[in-house]
Amino acid sequence: MVFSNVAGVLFLLLLACSQDVPLLPAAFANDVRPNGIKAPPLAPPPPPNNEECTYAQKMEIVHECRDYIKFQRPITIPRNNSPCYNAVRSVPYLDMVCIYNLLTSIERIMYHQRRFKFGLRNRCWPRL
Repeated sequence: MVFSNVAGVLFLLLLACSQDVPLLPAAFANDVRPNGIKAPPLAPPPPPNNEECTYAQKMEIVHECRDYIKFQRPITIPRNNSPCYNAVRSVPYLDMVCIYNLLTSIERIMYHQRRFKFGLRNRCWPRL
């Protein structure tokens, strides 16, 4: 009984104190700093990536790089300026994960996942 009375009195005191202290609405705004100067607006988010890989790029990479991405031996490593190298370089941001996601389930069984996703990108990365 005493606890509920004390809790009620504390609540009323807090309520009364918060009523007496005037706070400017701008004090809670995100665009105003403590010194009253407006903060610069946040940078806009980057535009969405409209350049995605295509089915035609997938078919070209599968055809030109088949000797490197297949599971069977011997493995032929793509050379600079080879048709495989140029096909991989035509994909925006060398996004081989995007190309790999276009593969059918049968093609995923036929081709080596790590060589497809990471090996092609790393081998065909532009050298300085």
